[in-house]
Amino acid sequence: MKKNNKKKILVVMGILMLLGIVVGVSYAWWSSRATQTTINKISSDCLKIEIEDVNKSAISLEKAYPLTDEEAKKLTPYTFKVKNTCNLGVTYDVNLEVMDVSNRLKSEYIATSFNEGEKKRLNTYPSGTLSYKEDYVAVEAYGLTSGTLKAGESKTYTLKLWMDESVTVEDDAMNKTFIGKISVNASLNQVAEIYKEELLNGADPVLKGDLIPVVIANDGTVTKANIETEWYSYKKKTWANAVVLVDKTKSYNSYDVIPEENIESYFVWIPKYSYQLWDMGEYTGATEIDTSKVHEIPIKFGITDTNDVNTGECTTPMNAEKTQGLSGESGNCQIGDYMTHPAFISMNTNGLWVGKFETGYKGAISSENIEANVTDPSKLQIKPNVYSWVNLNASSAHLVSYNYKRELDSHMMKNTEWGAVAYLQHSAYGSATSVRLNNNSAYITGYAAVNEPLVNASEYTDYESTTPGVDGEKTINYFNIQSGVASTTGNKSGIYDMSGGTSELVMSVLVSENGTPYIGRKDGNSGFNGILAAGAGTFEGVPFPNSKYYDAYTQGTDVYSFDKRILGDGLGEMGPFIKQTNNYSIGSWYNDQNSYLMPYSSWVIKGGSGMNAGIFASGRYTGQTSPRTFRIVLAV
Repeated sequence: MKKNNKKKILVVMGILMLLGIVVGVSYAWWSSRATQTTINKISSDCLKIEIEDVNKSAISLEKAYPLTDEEAKKLTPYTFKVKNTCNLGVTYDVNLEVMDVSNRLKSEYIATSFNEGEKKRLNTYPSGTLSYKEDYVAVEAYGLTSGTLKAGESKTYTLKLWMDESVTVEDDAMNKTFIGKISVNASLNQVAEIYKEELLNGADPVLKGDLIPVVIANDGTVTKANIETEWYSYKKKTWANAVVLVDKTKSYNSYDVIPEENIESYFVWIPKYSYQLWDMGEYTGATEIDTSKVHEIPIKFGITDTNDVNTGECTTPMNAEKTQGLSGESGNCQIGDYMTHPAFISMNTNGLWVGKFETGYKGAISSENIEANVTDPSKLQIKPNVYSWVNLNASSAHLVSYNYKRELDSHMMKNTEWGAVAYLQHSAYGSATSVRLNNNSAYITGYAAVNEPLVNASEYTDYESTTPGVDGEKTINYFNIQSGVASTTGNKSGIYDMSGGTSELVMSVLVSENGTPYIGRKDGNSGFNGILAAGAGTFEGVPFPNSKYYDAYTQGTDVYSFDKRILGDGLGEMGPFIKQTNNYSIGSWYNDQNSYLMPYSSWVIKGGSGMNAGIFASGRYTGQTSPRTFRIVLAV
């Protein structure tokens, strides 16, 4: 039995061993292994920038002494070019590094002009990045500028250095030496580059809050813009557009079509600029018109204000707070000078988003169905083919505009802001011609006259029954591919309804000698606090807002006192004028009607209606409830 048991155990062990061998062999037979035949490779790109001395000479002022600003303007600047020589976009900083030398002249005594900009003391620049080279040691660094460079892109800069004229012998500035070098620090730009047009010199569109950048086709189709590509070009007369949605929870990708029913309002960007003065507008009576005054207005875009110190420029006449242009004042400005438009200074902005159309009223089936003096901004829409919001007095129009988008500094358009649009329209970057009428007398936005000029009033009033969105015999709606002739650019990217439609009340008013506005004839019909006309006392109504939100005009002798204009407002500069029998004047620019303010009619209206329409038309009104509309501006 024992022997048999031993045999059984040995047999079982043998079988188990055999199974182990078979299983192991089977596993080997059913397994496989392979290796990559190609190689993995990482090849780094370059990150390198170069500085080139353009004029091949550095700044060298031997035996220097304090220079006046006029003397400094004659200095030859150091001109240099910064170039990205690699295939990657970079961000960079340009610094002026001050070297450690004995008897060093203090930086606070050094005046600079960078890129022909205004004079600045060197020590007022922000601190820059210090670097240590073999040939020198920097003890101070000042950041002159910063920016981005695409692959292969270069930018050129100029720098002037001199001893400021305010340095005196008591400043321990004699027998001293100042030595400095330009340095550039660059790093890989890993953030997607936002498109910016070099022409605008920094005054590119600012997108905030609910604003969505869009591109508009000739048939009016709206698509969301890809802001990394050229979605606007003022050089090509394609102005930047943005919309606010009805359903703000709805998301769109670049190049998606945004349906018209989900658009609440359209806005167009007006970049900050200076323009060349051609007429000081100092007209006080009737004279002969001069059509030779009509010209393409020279404009320079940029975020730096013009200054009396710079040759060919002048400081814009503004009040002490720089919130209002000065009525009747010219400062040191002369014909031929470039002057920053006051609309941008007063709002302290590098550009304005302007309502693309006259402000419309939601839900109205005709202009007569619009409620009077409703101040609910939820009723507002800025769209084509809707009824303009009429039946508001000045204070109600202000409240609707002011409360629309507080986070975007929304407000009712001022006369100077209208002028900023009009001057850009008549530059190389706009249509530079008489803007085609909106000849739809039912006050529907975005329409265009088929033929112009209209020869009589009946051609204007034929269209009272025109249905929104439907062409008439002599008028076409916004979505017609030909309607761009009624915009400021001659295409769909511009601003509409600035000639015709209905007159637009702007936030601009006549004030007394102590600055109190004249606001109505007998019962404060504008709805604001202020002086009633003809010595009838005062009225307590809606308080005026901060002074930056309205233009204040001083009183003249009559309705022909165009010398009280504010430079840039499109009033006096459009002269000379010729007196008409209806207390209006015809201006030299396209025979547009103009009139100055009086206490009994103290509010400015723009654009005109009927045969009196025009982008340079300007009139007076009481500010009361009427078939006049208004426009909204965002100062982001």
